[in-house]
Amino acid sequence: MGTTDTGAIDPIEAIGNIAGKYNLWFHLDAAYGGFFMLCDEIKQRIKGMEKADSIVMDPHKGLFIPYGSGALIVRDKAHLAKSQYYTANYMQDAKASVDEISPAEVSPELTRHFSGMRLWMPLKLHGVKSFRAALTEKLLLARYFHDQISKIPGYEVLNYPELSVVAFRYIPKDMDTDSFNKKLVEEVQKDGRVFLSSTIVNDRFTIRLAVLSFRTHLETINLTLQILSEKISEVFKSIS
Repeated sequence: MGTTDTGAIDPIEAIGNIAGKYNLWFHLDAAYGGFFMLCDEIKQRIKGMEKADSIVMDPHKGLFIPYGSGALIVRDKAHLAKSQYYTANYMQDAKASVDEISPAEVSPELTRHFSGMRLWMPLKLHGVKSFRAALTEKLLLARYFHDQISKIPGYEVLNYPELSVVAFRYIPKDMDTDSFNKKLVEEVQKDGRVFLSSTIVNDRFTIRLAVLSFRTHLETINLTLQILSEKISEVFKSIS
């Protein structure tokens, strides 16, 4: 649910139906895109999410929480207990407590810090509405960038953003496209005012705009467009 490369969403409901038919474990990777379920317009695209046996979601991405806040949601925690339970002689005293499944019995970690506080406290302070508004803004910013970059001659935009990632590249005449875009993204990164990353899509070097920082607003996107224009001119000059 939201690939890292392009933000694409798989046909979740259809895959869930197949998994159900053949009694397969249906795991949903929603690490990046899962929390966009808070946005009403995305709910239809992720129909079938409720069929998953397990879902991974990262609050440090979609909820702007400090890094290290990952979450694994499992429909039946007994499956985790069966697969992850571990005991040893030095743990025999813990066997006396059988009121509930211990967190130590459902993951490879026997002890851990209380990372759940990072998620609970912001939600308690600000409420879900604030996070919904912030995520909706990121969707709109990605679409705005897509629309603007598509109007500029020379750019190839790979996808209309399903979430908040836009994959694109510049197609120079009589030059190697991959080399040009590598140089372009390097110059943007060296500039330092915004950060664009890159990936490989269908064996082609591709630039990524990933809008998922709570500090990113419309002025940041406009600045990115301005910087790209500046750096394209510089790359052409350096090559010629």
